[in-house]
Amino acid sequence: MDGILDRQKAKLKRAAKLMQILTKYGFEDFKSKLDNSNPADANGEKIAQDVAFYERVRRAIEELGPTYVKFGQTLSTREDLFPSALIKEFKKLQDNVLPEEIDLIKHLEEELDISIGDYFSEINNTPLASASIAQTYKAKLQSGEDVILKIKRTGIKEVVNADLLLMKDIIELLTNYYSVVREINLMHVFDAFAKSIQEELSFNNEQKNIQLFARNFRGNTDIETMKVYPELSNDNILCISFIDGAKINNKNAITEFNLDSETILDKCYNLYLTQMLEHGFFHADPHPGNILVTPSGKVSFIDLGAVAKMSSHDKELLEDFVVYFIYKDAHRLVNTLKKMALHVDIKDEKLLVRAFQELLDIINTHSLEELDIKALFSKFSHLLNDNNIIMPEHIYLLVKGIVLMEGIGRELSPTLNIVDKVKPYITKIATQRISPEKLLEDNIGTLWEMRRLLHSAPQSLSAIVDKFNQGEFKVSVNNREFEKYRSQELRNNSLNRMVWLAATFFIGGCLLANISQVSYFGIAVISWILWLIATVIFVLMMLKRYKLNS
Repeated sequence: MDGILDRQKAKLKRAAKLMQILTKYGFEDFKSKLDNSNPADANGEKIAQDVAFYERVRRAIEELGPTYVKFGQTLSTREDLFPSALIKEFKKLQDNVLPEEIDLIKHLEEELDISIGDYFSEINNTPLASASIAQTYKAKLQSGEDVILKIKRTGIKEVVNADLLLMKDIIELLTNYYSVVREINLMHVFDAFAKSIQEELSFNNEQKNIQLFARNFRGNTDIETMKVYPELSNDNILCISFIDGAKINNKNAITEFNLDSETILDKCYNLYLTQMLEHGFFHADPHPGNILVTPSGKVSFIDLGAVAKMSSHDKELLEDFVVYFIYKDAHRLVNTLKKMALHVDIKDEKLLVRAFQELLDIINTHSLEELDIKALFSKFSHLLNDNNIIMPEHIYLLVKGIVLMEGIGRELSPTLNIVDKVKPYITKIATQRISPEKLLEDNIGTLWEMRRLLHSAPQSLSAIVDKFNQGEFKVSVNNREFEKYRSQELRNNSLNRMVWLAATFFIGGCLLANISQVSYFGIAVISWILWLIATVIFVLMMLKRYKLNS
């Protein structure tokens, strides 16, 4: 009970802060923006007003704090949902905040119940980076290894949880009152975001992600994975190995390391495609700051708080989708899309297939230098939104990841052929799909069931023949629709019998009303009794009918 009250108090406190900031930035015109949300207005004055409005939205979000900033960053990838001017403002949102003053040694000793000197030889008290959820420090272990200490901000979990409760209430309210909010399925976007930020808040979860990521790439010489120190980590502190490297898009650093940009790019793309198409476990935010190149030429993915996970079935559907996309098969593409979707409401499937074919033709008719992958995926997202197709969150993260990776590729190699980068994987997938090992793995259950049936078939057939010879053979047909119709008929017959019964008692009461007997108001007692029974039966019938209809 105390926990519920504490959450409600925190939510009210954040609501007061929200109202204060909205008032500060003058959002009296918010309702009119929702009522008349047309971003393509040709009136220059209105467009200028909209840009000013969107800028105020961004500034208010930045002041509201980490949860709103991260939600805005999530929305910045959804160009199918919002006006381009608002998307531009969302992309300006920064996750850099002033460092929190922490007595680092005392904090570590209290959180981890250790003596610092037993584990660390050096700790730098100046943060390397300061973000909304955590800030990071560099340290050295007694063994001589350089490590990173990621420290969660004080009280951040409570602030985020209160924000999420409040944001959900606001989105539900907007969804109920404004059709434009309902049409963009904002609640679905929020639910996926809430799950993601809750996972990011848990350093225990990030620790598991790092360990699984390292296991997936065990033995791969192209990548340097992070190492976790569990004895120096908990849900509020994460101790991981320090990766000495430069950002993946830093061409000067790559040259200084005497490395070839094209080779590094190939490694980076191969590693990301491996995550997606082989592991089904991939980095959800592969921007240049989260991908490093080491002096030895290895690629390293850091910050695994946000990852996307797929089941083996999801992975196979994704493989199908990529194959049909690369080989421009619009009809199969749409069929696979329907299998992947959480919700589908396609108005005209033939029209959708034609629209996808036009999209694929753009790839065919444009040179690689002219091809804008970002615009391509934006058109793809618009097609989904126009047909009310809601995809699993890992698909949106995948699209975001591909756009980010393509951007990195363009910086390192302007003539990048991203389709050629993917094609070797398609060949690999096709080869794996038709290999004897894969066919056996996919059909082992079916083969086992066939073996069981073949083993028991002679006995079962013998038993059937014996029953047939003894005249005991019966065929029972069970049809759900027939049973449904039969049940309805039985219910109707029951109600009809009650009607006839009530009518009989009522008419009998009328016929006996004038017989010589004790009477009330000039009507025989027997008539009153029969009418009462008829009334009771009629009331019972109406209650039963109401219950059945409900």
